[in-house]
Amino acid sequence: MASPPLIQVDDVSFTAGGRRILSDVHLVLRPGQVTAILGPSGCGKTTLVKCVVAAQRPSAGVVRAAGRDLWEGRRAFRRLLGYVPQDDIVHRELTVEQALRYAALLRLDAAVGGDALRTRIDTVLKLLGLDERRRLRIHRLSGGQRKRVNIGIELLADPDVLVLDEPASGLDPGTEEDLLKLLLRLASQGRTVVLTTHSMEYLAAVHLIVLMAEGTVVFSGSLRELLAHFGVPHAAEVFKALRQHGADYWASRYRDSPFAARARLA
Repeated sequence: MASPPLIQVDDVSFTAGGRRILSDVHLVLRPGQVTAILGPSGCGKTTLVKCVVAAQRPSAGVVRAAGRDLWEGRRAFRRLLGYVPQDDIVHRELTVEQALRYAALLRLDAAVGGDALRTRIDTVLKLLGLDERRRLRIHRLSGGQRKRVNIGIELLADPDVLVLDEPASGLDPGTEEDLLKLLLRLASQGRTVVLTTHSMEYLAAVHLIVLMAEGTVVFSGSLRELLAHFGVPHAAEVFKALRQHGADYWASRYRDSPFAARARLA
């Protein structure tokens, strides 16, 4: 894998139907890190990550990869980006191996075939811990295993940037922990990994937490810094403090904090 680019979200806003969904969002996504974009339902997390993978064009501002406008260069960057939506994207009657093979035929260059294709699929199955389940049909897998198949489809193209929308939704705590360990392993290989979540579990393990409310960033930093910034002893109390004072109050506090200044340093 070549050196992955820095992803910069520069003052991105998005408006749809007269409603502002994102407002002046700025953040930097770094290779080798897992970034968790946290926030209540409807705060703009999914819209933001769609802008990051060039599935949505910002109404204002720009997302850059290696200094280049990601939207304008989206065709060139297509293989750079992997996006795993919240809902399963695989046919439940296929086996795990069939799902990956059909996805590879659709997504990879025609030159990748035969032994090279088999090697690519074998590598992904082993990385995801699914090698022994390759002949099982998707509908017989657990929720966590199905999520791994969805991730595997994106990994076939060996993307530098992997973005996942609510990957832990519907998973039990143990399976969620296993999924996070997988994402940390993928990041340790040099990828930029981004996930959206409303869960407070395992935040201590990620490299960067970005907290959103009402379409804007109200914090970015580590778990320890998050707790100190909101003046609470436990992560579960952050949302309570957020509701108590409102998004505008916390957004203003964040803009005036050293965390916001640090986030602008590429």
